[in-house]
Amino acid sequence: MDSRRFGRTPKGQSEISQGHKSLKGKLRTVLFLVDAGKTADDIQRQVLLIGAPADSIAQLVAGGYVAEVGPTGHAGAPPADAAASTDDRVANFRVAKAFMNETIVDALGIRAFGFTLRLERCATTEDLVAILPSYAEALLKKLDRDATRALVERTRELLAAARG
Repeated sequence: MDSRRFGRTPKGQSEISQGHKSLKGKLRTVLFLVDAGKTADDIQRQVLLIGAPADSIAQLVAGGYVAEVGPTGHAGAPPADAAASTDDRVANFRVAKAFMNETIVDALGIRAFGFTLRLERCATTEDLVAILPSYAEALLKKLDRDATRALVERTRELLAAARG
């Protein structure tokens, strides 16, 4: 059992929030799955469900995108305020939207075009929540139920963070 926890480094956070796209395909998706609140085993289960390389976390660590964090999920950082700031909620909204876009394009390729147009019109967390059923339905066209469930579950977690 691997109870270590990993969090995104500033490089990893920048990769997601700035849309650098240095990482390709499923490895980029795995970067979105990394959450200091989850154990390495929890993340690894999702990694395998979506068909990403088994050593994805190790690749991200080697690339400087993620790092092991303490048991509280923070590398010596003070605890966050209970209420997320507006900036945090906006950043989390962007991460959730980018995750949905990345995973749908990865699964469907050019066939994701219609969904990505709908996704681009989403301006609030509630807009993203509203299209979540369509997202799941589209993923099911190319992915099995377990992989789809893992991606939708992570999307819900990201949306919950965006709500604060």
